[in-house]
Amino acid sequence: MRMSIKDVPLPVRRLAAQHLESLRGTELMNGMEDARLADTVVPIHRPDIDGVAYYEFAVMGGRGGGTALRLATRGLAKGGDCGCGGKDTPTAPGAGAMAARGFVVVTNGRHDLPIPHWSLDQAPPSVAVMQRQEGFCPKEGEVGAEPARLYRLDALAYAAEDANGRLVGQLGQIPSLIVGLPHRLERYAGAISGAIAIPFGEQRTDEGAENARHEVKTSGPDAPQLATAEPDGWAEFKKRYADAFGPMLDHLRDRAARVWEIEEAVARFGEGILAGTTHRVALLDEAKLEITGEGARHVRASVEESPGGAPVLVLTASPLSLPQELDLQVAASYADGTKEMLRFFVVSRDVPSNTKADRSRDGLIECEE
Repeated sequence: MRMSIKDVPLPVRRLAAQHLESLRGTELMNGMEDARLADTVVPIHRPDIDGVAYYEFAVMGGRGGGTALRLATRGLAKGGDCGCGGKDTPTAPGAGAMAARGFVVVTNGRHDLPIPHWSLDQAPPSVAVMQRQEGFCPKEGEVGAEPARLYRLDALAYAAEDANGRLVGQLGQIPSLIVGLPHRLERYAGAISGAIAIPFGEQRTDEGAENARHEVKTSGPDAPQLATAEPDGWAEFKKRYADAFGPMLDHLRDRAARVWEIEEAVARFGEGILAGTTHRVALLDEAKLEITGEGARHVRASVEESPGGAPVLVLTASPLSLPQELDLQVAASYADGTKEMLRFFVVSRDVPSNTKADRSRDGLIECEE
């Protein structure tokens, strides 16, 4: 189920690495200043999406605070105490196991927020799905099965299946299938329905009130009639997933679109570095760096080694007043031949923020405040 981190798309790796770096030095790290991404990654699927929908990056390291979690290489061990032949902890992973302290889940596409789930003190979902969860017990013959594919079903719900497509583990509650959900939820946005119950006769006391008959008058749009359905097994659940949750998934995609627009704008125009401040840039591996652009002469660059992990580029902008934003580019060439271009701009507090130079068209574009 695992793959090399170098086989993950470069933009996805960049999001995971920079997210972890953005937490370094904060209270959230809690003794994990040497935290790094593991060398292997778990692809995550979603029933309505072809191919890989997400990638799970395990966070390794941490010299103190808390107990290290183990990345299991197999599923549940045989012979346990849950009444179904399985134990409530993963099997011993052996000498090649790694101590995982958390995880970062990154979306591979625009169907969800760029980083919809992460933690620095919880087991990665790929491990947690194979631990016993309340209300779930693998069927006979499935105990100890090797998980072959991991699915993300909801914000905090994951499931694992074996090579034969059988459900062998889960994290959180698998959502019930919804029947009757309108495919366009916006038609109900802001709409209010009302109901008034009017008794057929005058009732002066409470005596016999339980048998009183009422006429119900409704107003406003008719509310959809919703119900839940129980699928006949895991295979049917996956088949009906897209139809049952389609409107919610569409809403999620629409909500995430604005965040992706910001990510794309940063990649195109650069990320701002305020004069007099320091910005840390996660590198994906040892790299040859070339820094160019008008802003390069106002930035001091250094490389900070990370124990057991990729180094970090530290950019410190001089504390000066600038007439306008000054662009700089960082070209990184990695040993495996991978290259990436990272764009930034140096700006001081007194520079107007409603325009940004577009060097590709030699003009100005208007930006939202």
